Amino acid sequence: MGRISTTTGLISGINTGSIIDQLIALDSRPKTQLQTRITTANQQKDAYNGLLSQLKDLKTVGTTLTTPSTFQAAATTSSDEKVLTATAASGAAVGTFQFQVARLVSAQQAVTGGFADPNQTKVGAGTITLSQGGGEIATQTNLTALNGGNGVRRGVFRITDRSGHSAAIDISAAVTLDDVVRKINTSLEVSVKATIGKSGLVLTDVTGQTTNNLTVLDLGDGQAAADLGIIGSVAANAITGKAVNTVGRATALAQINDGRGIRTAGTGADLHIVAGDGSNFDVTLATAKTLGQVIDAINTASAGKVTADVAPGGNGLRLTDAGGGGVTVASVGTSKAAEDLGIAGAGSGSLIGTSLVASLDSTLISSLRGGTGLPLGRVSVTDRSGASGIVDLSTAKNVQDIIDSFNGAGVGIKASLNAAGNGIALADTTGGAGLLQVSDVDSTTAAVLGLAGIYATSITTLNGANLHRQYISANTALKDINGGKGVGTGKFRITGSNGQQSEIDLSSGNFITLGDVISTINVRGIGVTASINANGNGLLLTDTAGGAGKLKVENTNGTPASDLNLVAPGTTSTTGTGTTIDGAFEKTVTVDANDTLQTVQKKINDLGFAVTASVINDGSGATPYRLSLSAKNTGRDGRFVFDAGTTGLASRNLVDAQDAAVFLGGSGSAQPLLVTSSTNQVTNIIKGVTVDLHNVSSDPVTLTVARDGTPVSDGLKKFVDGFNAIVDKVTTLTKFDTKTNAKGLLLGESAADSITNDLYAIFNGVVKNAGRFKIFSDVGVTVTDGAKLQFDKDKFNGAYATDPDAVKSLFSQVTTGLGTLITNQINKLADPVSGVIPRETQTIDTRTKDFQDRITQLDTLLTAKRTRLEQQFANMETVLAGLQSQQAALGSLTGITTPAASGNTSKTTGTTSSSN
Repeated sequence: MGRISTTTGLISGINTGSIIDQLIALDSRPKTQLQTRITTANQQKDAYNGLLSQLKDLKTVGTTLTTPSTFQAAATTSSDEKVLTATAASGAAVGTFQFQVARLVSAQQAVTGGFADPNQTKVGAGTITLSQGGGEIATQTNLTALNGGNGVRRGVFRITDRSGHSAAIDISAAVTLDDVVRKINTSLEVSVKATIGKSGLVLTDVTGQTTNNLTVLDLGDGQAAADLGIIGSVAANAITGKAVNTVGRATALAQINDGRGIRTAGTGADLHIVAGDGSNFDVTLATAKTLGQVIDAINTASAGKVTADVAPGGNGLRLTDAGGGGVTVASVGTSKAAEDLGIAGAGSGSLIGTSLVASLDSTLISSLRGGTGLPLGRVSVTDRSGASGIVDLSTAKNVQDIIDSFNGAGVGIKASLNAAGNGIALADTTGGAGLLQVSDVDSTTAAVLGLAGIYATSITTLNGANLHRQYISANTALKDINGGKGVGTGKFRITGSNGQQSEIDLSSGNFITLGDVISTINVRGIGVTASINANGNGLLLTDTAGGAGKLKVENTNGTPASDLNLVAPGTTSTTGTGTTIDGAFEKTVTVDANDTLQTVQKKINDLGFAVTASVINDGSGATPYRLSLSAKNTGRDGRFVFDAGTTGLASRNLVDAQDAAVFLGGSGSAQPLLVTSSTNQVTNIIKGVTVDLHNVSSDPVTLTVARDGTPVSDGLKKFVDGFNAIVDKVTTLTKFDTKTNAKGLLLGESAADSITNDLYAIFNGVVKNAGRFKIFSDVGVTVTDGAKLQFDKDKFNGAYATDPDAVKSLFSQVTTGLGTLITNQINKLADPVSGVIPRETQTIDTRTKDFQDRITQLDTLLTAKRTRLEQQFANMETVLAGLQSQQAALGSLTGITTPAASGNTSKTTGTTSSSN
């Protein structure tokens, strides 16, 4: 018989399982004690880990207090929050600043002519051209650009007309020359009309009186009229101001050439100059920012053999040979600096450069057709009366010269800008019935201007071609394109037709201008070159690899390719249809003969570009329906040019796009710093400060930027609360209740005592050489009754207001500051290697492991004992079973009387044998 399989003996009837369990339970008492000790140890470890977590939080506060930037927080206060408010980042420059908000930002709004029905009336077939951020050939001249870059000092001047009436004209908030003209022309006190001439202002008396002089003089100590070139007193009906659109040493290179600047090589020489004696030298201009720096670079490099200065008239540069000989200038390598500075070529004795600035509010010829200029020559014009004349445009330097030449031809023709503002328009003023004729004499000028032809009387005005003024160049800042929204950081991938790829990462701060992007693409060597496109309004990618694939551009992180207009809105990639992808900020809409206002509106909006179109009803007359066009983006960079072409959708502006303008220095300064923005938010006029503009102000607003102790105060409050929470927890864990004799989990544990001892040691620290504050209590942190910390915020604020640098020094001195003391003391407790608590938890882990090992040993012994007991009981049952079998066998023998099971005596039958 094998081992029994039930807990009750089959033969003996004894509950052996219960007996064995009881025996094992008696022997398991040491194991139970060990398990209890393990449970206690784990609870202690959890308690220490909880304290460790709190200490780490406290250390974080200490680390924060060691960081100088914590003490660099700043707060702003505006003297008039209705005009402006501001926020300051950590490290912002502190001080008191004066601002005057000249104007808020506006978005351009335009409206077309009226139509009878938005769904039925046809608008006329043609092509609409829509450009964003530029393209017009009339500009606004900022006052800061005048007088050789020295600008115009703001102030008040008085105009007295010839009738003797006077008006004080305050141009303190003027931004452009147009603002000055508007100020004069809206004055009700005098009858004087201001206009912008080619080089300066013209004031015309319209009183018809001759009693007094027409007089302009500055008031007080002001210089505004003098800087505008209009100061004087004349016994005539007009004051023609002196030339103010000149260049000088202070002229920024970014302002010349209609904002195109100059194209340098980036590294190495840009100019090669040969003097009259044959000596030659190279000039590097990569770091030049002003015309004065260009002049100095030339003069330094030539060592006096060639002298550079501003040419007479103040429109360009002059290079003079010291010996009276010739001067020759050429660009070097990839640089175009000589051409852009107008000094490429040769001169005898001196070289007079071409004009670097256009007439006021006009555009240089060299900026047209994407920067290639016009083929200038003579044009024949015949008006409708039959009168003819020759218009000589060969010497024109800017668009105004072209207009003036047509208007001075002696025929009945009036020249102006076309309806879109991007070309020249001609209108016959004779009222004759003949043909209007325009033709070229010795060039293609008229054809390029889009004016050449013979026109019947049904054509009232010749709207010339889009002259495509270049308004995007390699020098264009990335922040200024994309409608003023700029180009976001991120990455885009270019894949050439040969399958080679290159990823352009704009995430670094190395990309400032479009030229930076162009040069980066061009050095990648994947058979794709980048350049400014032919019309000067975007980036052009050209595949030169000649592979079987297609040129492709895709955003891989962010939307930089979309921002560069290389990828269409709403998509992540663009594949070229040929060998190019053109990121022109100009789109066209084809208008069919059956198109109405509604269909054109949809076509424009489907572009997702520059403007939002809507149909409006002005409620007037028989043609009340118009197309309303609103710029998607605010400011000058968000403006658009809407060229209706041959359609009937010619538009006019209701609201001009303008940047927000704010003067730093206010009206109290003669030359405040003008800052403009394409939004009503201006950043980093003051380092680390963002100013939000809410209203225009006639008086200066004071903005105070001061150190803000709130982060430090909050840190100290958090430290005090955290410290007290740890003390409370340690007290709970180490207490002994005399009433119940209950012991805290860590009572008697030396590590727990070390926590409070080391923490309180922090308050023994005295910081030498910290200034007027040396201990915690100096800034409002003290130990009170019950060994708790208390923070007096008022005392801290007083200390911080008195000497913020001393408070900073108290906490953030590298080796002795209180912030360092906090972290050092907590490190003694919490350091993963040497800290008291981690060492204690390691000890607990070791002890727990020992307990567990002893339990394992006991389990082995108890298992063996159980097995032995089970075997012994099984053996007993086996013996009993054997005895029972023997008894049964004996009972089965004949004549043998076996005890009855009941204990009664049974009789046997048969013969009894006698024994010997």
